[in-house]
Amino acid sequence: MSLPVFLILLILTCGYAGVRGGGPERWAASLLVAAYALGLPVHLALRGAGYDTALLGGAAIDVVLLVALIWLAHRSTRYWPLWLAGWQFAAVVAHLAKMLDPTMQATGYAVQAQIWGYPMVIALAIGAWRHRQRRRAGDPDPDWKSLLV
Repeated sequence: MSLPVFLILLILTCGYAGVRGGGPERWAASLLVAAYALGLPVHLALRGAGYDTALLGGAAIDVVLLVALIWLAHRSTRYWPLWLAGWQFAAVVAHLAKMLDPTMQATGYAVQAQIWGYPMVIALAIGAWRHRQRRRAGDPDPDWKSLLV
């Protein structure tokens, strides 16, 4: 996948969500940036191995991000975090598949583990934009569900 393209998309989207989004959008932006920042040293350290073997550090980061996104989807009043959690689950399954089948092609593993980042940041941008539209229309658009739910 194109690292510069994704990095630009991540920065623009998360910056927009951080400035214009509500609580769930800011949380998601922070989670995505943190996961990227934590994953970068893991990928740089394994630059020679590439995706020939399962990246356990990357898998651990992806599992933690999945749990955080599930929490966000449960607590948020928005629907888009469900999509983020689903796409993140697909990335976790890619790691599991490589662990179960070490002969999986490195390119296939890399694509399966990385491709989901693109729709995730796009959904975040749309979610932040929709939040802004609802606020402009006079909708209070609460960020979080009641703790009793």
